[in-house]
Amino acid sequence: MEAKKPLVIDFAREENTQMLYPHKAVLSSYTANWDGLYLQYHHQPPQEISGHYSKQHRIIVHHYPLPTPKLEWVGELSQSSQVIPGTITIIPANTQNGAYWGTEHSFIVLIFESDLFAQHIGKSTDIDEVELLPTLSHPDPLIYSIGLALKAELESNGIGSRLYVDSLAIALTAHLLQHYSAQKRILSISGTGLPKSKLREVIEYIHHHLGQDLTVAQLAAIAQVSPNYFSALFKQSTGLAPHQYLLRYRIARAKQLLREGELSIADISYHLGFSHQSHFSQHFKRLVGTSPKTFLKS
Repeated sequence: MEAKKPLVIDFAREENTQMLYPHKAVLSSYTANWDGLYLQYHHQPPQEISGHYSKQHRIIVHHYPLPTPKLEWVGELSQSSQVIPGTITIIPANTQNGAYWGTEHSFIVLIFESDLFAQHIGKSTDIDEVELLPTLSHPDPLIYSIGLALKAELESNGIGSRLYVDSLAIALTAHLLQHYSAQKRILSISGTGLPKSKLREVIEYIHHHLGQDLTVAQLAAIAQVSPNYFSALFKQSTGLAPHQYLLRYRIARAKQLLREGELSIADISYHLGFSHQSHFSQHFKRLVGTSPKTFLKS
């Protein structure tokens, strides 16, 4: 009798997750349009995950401890150990893997296409040679914090911006290249920042497109550098990450519009690109120290 072939799962399609887990994800980013990066947050019952392959890279971010050991295997690696919050398991694309846990398990899964490296890092790092290494339950505070930050972004219904998500994705890919690839990559950044002419073009573009959900890729194209280098160079030039600069300028413009008194708070929120008026109010109060309504009356 022919042996049953392991599943090959395309996690770019949300419904395919149910080929692996009995319950749907409690939270997922599939409608958020994060360009090749997906997040799922799971509460799953005790179960055995049989051997399977994924078309995408996956990172399991352990968020809560388990009272009993969890068995994991990826490629030729296998391990049975206690689940410790802050540890991660890296499952490279097209690598057979499986797992077993005996009690209810809560965890984050970061899923990303192989070309995410090329999107964010560019061609300067021999990107075709990138090979992620299987890793089991390894402590990694940075990836853990990125997973939690992306989860919080979804839970807030997008209180941040696309630039914020892009910055997290870029930090993730750069960290993976440096610490978890077969050919280690350390990205060297010039200490001079962006050329003044390019910085001026980028800032003018931001100022004229405040109502849009800007991406790092758009701004990097204007500066004619890769997205990863752009974020670092922009911060060297301005002292702020791109998403921080955008948010601060939006709030500065909001203060100006509130003083002019021609638009309502809801209209200002919409015209400045905030997804919800409540998000605008939260950011405004955090940066200004008072709510838009109180500011308007002052």
